[in-house]
Amino acid sequence: MKTQFQLHYGRSPDLWPVMVGMKNDLTNIFSVPVDNAVGTNSINNAITLLRFNGDQIEYDEVRKDFINGVGCGDKYYPGIFSDRWIGYTQTRGFLLFNLKDKSFSDNIIIGPSYEWITDAAFTGGGPLQFMFQVCRSDEKRFLRIFDFEENGKFHLHSELQAGPHKVGYIEPWAVQNKTVFIYNNDSIRITAYDMNFKPVQHPFCEVFNTIKSFRRLDQLVLHPHLPIAVCVEITREGRGAYKAWLINWKHTDHEKRVIELLGQDISMFSEWRELKGLKCSGFQFSPDGKWLVFRDDSEMVLQSIENPTFVAMPVDGARQMPLGRPKVLGRVMREHAQPTSTAWIAKPLSFVVSDGLVLYKWELEGLPREFGE
Repeated sequence: MKTQFQLHYGRSPDLWPVMVGMKNDLTNIFSVPVDNAVGTNSINNAITLLRFNGDQIEYDEVRKDFINGVGCGDKYYPGIFSDRWIGYTQTRGFLLFNLKDKSFSDNIIIGPSYEWITDAAFTGGGPLQFMFQVCRSDEKRFLRIFDFEENGKFHLHSELQAGPHKVGYIEPWAVQNKTVFIYNNDSIRITAYDMNFKPVQHPFCEVFNTIKSFRRLDQLVLHPHLPIAVCVEITREGRGAYKAWLINWKHTDHEKRVIELLGQDISMFSEWRELKGLKCSGFQFSPDGKWLVFRDDSEMVLQSIENPTFVAMPVDGARQMPLGRPKVLGRVMREHAQPTSTAWIAKPLSFVVSDGLVLYKWELEGLPREFGE
């Protein structure tokens, strides 16, 4: 099968970022429902909005010291899900914070010390309904859906014991349109569930489960609303040999419902010829679904490369091939620094990376959208 797009190495970025230095190091960021801003909980034990103003940052401290350890614990973010609420995990708890009236709900959703949260997602099944991946010291893993109320009350909606939690590999899952998709590595199949974890039929599963000789699913990312998904395949031993597949389960041509998305085009005379194969991670769609961004880690096999290159691909659901030509955004430029966190800005649509001390903001609205058709 012919690879849809080839990644070229050594070229200049297609879009240069706005770069802004921070007054605090170790600054992690997350998406917020605020124009031209990202959030952080890494400064002064507070929720702070980092507002972009040209090549400067304005620090808008929303609320400070409302709990002990505002930015403590293992934090996972469900993205933008409301025009006023934000949320993130803190190892065994989940904090909901209202940016409009500065109220909050600090919820300890896991009691036993041998359990901890390792991921979170907004389900769309209610205004404040979220799913959490919970791992245990006995290597058992659960997916739990909770309903939260603005008055601070919450309850367990449903629960499913998933595959094991083991060092080095956890079976991927994803949520789209109130449907949960869970991969099983023993059967190499994906099963769809409703919000009560009752199995349901879904065309994405039907397409994926018919792929022959699939090795192991490393990453699973579904578009917010279009019938497409990116599946990253690796060897059964987890030793690499990455392949990125686009699954378009409503494509009119059944032969084009599964295509290999990315490859490498490297001349034997190029300085990049020693690359040992594609390695990509961190696939994520923008809040409006018009862009797909991922990290290309392939060049990190060369000693002179210290951090990944970020790449953006335009998305258009009206096209037979909904993903367009890859655009190079670039990498973290501060010496000996690496990306620590990323966030989206909905308006103007921007992708933001923090290396702890410097923010890199790529305004994707200014990037040409090119497609192969």
